[in-house]
Amino acid sequence: MKQRRASPFRRLTAALGRPAAILRNRRAAFRHELAVGAIFRDEARYLDEWLTFHHGVGVEHFYLYNDGSTDGSLDVLAPWRRRGLVTVIDWPAHLGQVPAYNACIRRFRNETRWLAFIDIDEFLFSPGFLDLRPVLRTYADVSAIFVYWVLFGSSGHDRRPAEPVIEAYTRCLDLTSASCDVFDHRSEPGKANYVTGWAQDGKSICNPRLVRRYVVHRPGELWMGQTLDENRCIPQQREIGAGLSCATLRINHYWSKSLEDLEEKVRRGSVCDKRRPPRQLDQWLERERALNVAEDTTIIPVWRSIQAAAASGTRAA
Repeated sequence: MKQRRASPFRRLTAALGRPAAILRNRRAAFRHELAVGAIFRDEARYLDEWLTFHHGVGVEHFYLYNDGSTDGSLDVLAPWRRRGLVTVIDWPAHLGQVPAYNACIRRFRNETRWLAFIDIDEFLFSPGFLDLRPVLRTYADVSAIFVYWVLFGSSGHDRRPAEPVIEAYTRCLDLTSASCDVFDHRSEPGKANYVTGWAQDGKSICNPRLVRRYVVHRPGELWMGQTLDENRCIPQQREIGAGLSCATLRINHYWSKSLEDLEEKVRRGSVCDKRRPPRQLDQWLERERALNVAEDTTIIPVWRSIQAAAASGTRAA
């Protein structure tokens, strides 16, 4: 196949962009050591828990892109904004998730040393350390760290429980099963039965000054360096069946929550692409049934430490 040549503008951008990125990367002081970028829509019932948890593990700021919420999410965020911990950016619904991430990088890349992109149903933490920031210092030479997720199902909840997400959902797809997951997760134009939730995926924590282009799960292009996992391996080169490593950094992805939540999620549609065909609930329910294989409470001690710190008026991290 004949390879397309880059346009003159793209070649010029590349020629100028890398030296500029190298220059940006010399910055030594930042307003924040670790920040999170996320896009949300109608997540009012879950935002406070998600913010409390991540602030407790060392996230110093949140850049939240509001995709047309109408459920009172901004009221939930108001006290966090008053404390200077959250920046809300109104984001027109038609623009979607990936443009929001790239806009976040361009606007805030010099404010934070590390920028993690996760969703409101994803909880980033270290099983061995309460504070993520010392862990990240050991990866100072890495352009982006890919963090595998552990997928959690409904844990038998048909209806939305009263407990926090972290406490209510403790059944997941175990890592051994996840390492052999051959679930058809491919996103193709016009594919009517597209269902998210491939178990060998995850999200990334980036040095935003070195990211040229970001996609949903990881940088699509870096100005220099590589995207590596916690063992400094290239995630894209993993073989199906190779073990997944979540010992140092991990994301609990509460993929479905209750079946009530899952139905609502399917009906709401994707923040990535508003042009997708309508989702079919039965196919999402089929995937959910596979995500309740094992009991996993790894995150609970972290959550208990954060709660205890909040009760005493101190910060866990």
